[in-house]
Amino acid sequence: MDRRRNNIIIASLIIVAVLMSVGYAAFSSTLKINSSGTIATTWRVEFSDIRTKTLTGGATNKSTPTASGTLATFNVDLVVPGDEATYEIDITNYGTLDAEIQGASYTVTGSEDVYMRLSGVKKGDVIKACTGSTCNKLTLTLSVGYNPLSTGQATSKTKTIEVTIKVGQYSSSNPTPPGELVPELQKNYLVQQILKNNTVLSDSNINFKNNSSASNGRGLYYTTKGTANGQPTYYFRGAVTNNYVKFAGLFWRIVRINEDGTIRLIYQGTTATASGASSVTENSAFNSSDSANSYVGYMNGGGYKTSYEEENGNKTASTIKGKLDAWYTSKLASNSSYLADSGFCNDRSIYQAYYGKGYASSPTTYAAKERLQRVGSPSLACKQKNDLFTVNNSLGNRALTSPIGLITADELVYAGYAMTGTTATDSYLHTATAYWTMSPYEFTSSYKAFMYSVNASGYLYNTAASTSIGVRPVINLRADVELASGIGTSASPYEVKLS
Repeated sequence: MDRRRNNIIIASLIIVAVLMSVGYAAFSSTLKINSSGTIATTWRVEFSDIRTKTLTGGATNKSTPTASGTLATFNVDLVVPGDEATYEIDITNYGTLDAEIQGASYTVTGSEDVYMRLSGVKKGDVIKACTGSTCNKLTLTLSVGYNPLSTGQATSKTKTIEVTIKVGQYSSSNPTPPGELVPELQKNYLVQQILKNNTVLSDSNINFKNNSSASNGRGLYYTTKGTANGQPTYYFRGAVTNNYVKFAGLFWRIVRINEDGTIRLIYQGTTATASGASSVTENSAFNSSDSANSYVGYMNGGGYKTSYEEENGNKTASTIKGKLDAWYTSKLASNSSYLADSGFCNDRSIYQAYYGKGYASSPTTYAAKERLQRVGSPSLACKQKNDLFTVNNSLGNRALTSPIGLITADELVYAGYAMTGTTATDSYLHTATAYWTMSPYEFTSSYKAFMYSVNASGYLYNTAASTSIGVRPVINLRADVELASGIGTSASPYEVKLS
């Protein structure tokens, strides 16, 4: 029997032009089917319908999508990063021969600021022939979006994607093996879903001296103020309930999407609803001693030295670093390929010279205390390269052996903790237990090193470095990790797709 085949061509043109510093993207797609046949049986596979499934953010259709016979078209505007349009396109077999999806190929050129994703149809899928007046179909889902991590720079960008889907006659004795149609265009990135599932808000009206609340920030926010190199970061604030992640068999909360697109997580527990002692891995001192400036360090120079550089040298691991490294080896090392080396900031900078020297017996007020309690302006940038703890990332000190650390006091303030000493029970980070941050507070005139911490009542607090309180590990997921399932709630957390 003559084996029939036709090709469905998806030709896509995406143009991004920035006007008045606002990103603008136009996407149009034409889908074609070419077929021919001369024998008595009927070979007829066509597009029968196209529907707009969702328009996210500022995405709008420039014209009504249409599908008829061998042609389907749509044209959409994507206004700002994070906008996405999704369409459902029916492929119907009107003939008397069973058809199958035999594969696909594609070519792509141009900007990475826009993406296209295909789902719903796989290689080996069969579209059965018509039975009487009942004809069968497959539904292809096509999403096009403006990269949510794009900086929206004022340059024109063009991207062309052409996908050819091979449709042929099905043979039960020689079927096409099942598989993904176009794996590269079917990836469902976690970072994109986080932004798609939330309305991203401006934090311009938030008063960071006060706790989060319905009137002072609750949701997913965006800022470029005080970030690394002025790049955007997206952070959760307040009593949000849709930032749960399940990874490596453990539950986490999303703190923020970092400036480099990686995803910062903090440990929640072995269950999504863990609280109290169950929300920390163990109790530990930050350092075994608190009698010198050096003991505010995640790594340090080992007590009194004769210079700031020597006392704050990254030679001796802190007590808490040893605990975190051991926990990482036990719980996370087998999934290390999904983790990013974005770094953890142990900001030992001093706001002004008259606030202390940061070494020997000099009482010292560290920059975080000045920044959070007096100036009232949290920051996510790590001022000193020596304080950004990384494994191999040259932006940091390369002093780590494992990509694990702690949250900073500034991140707690962004998440809803106040700088004025009131409880932050509204924040998703409140678990009714005390735990460490990575941010130094001060070395007092009584020769005692203090770190920022959270107490069980929900205060942003300070604790002597030799005190034993909870450890909540922090990690960074790679920007390209894929979502396997979930919507981010405690009942349905985002689950990372593991190979």
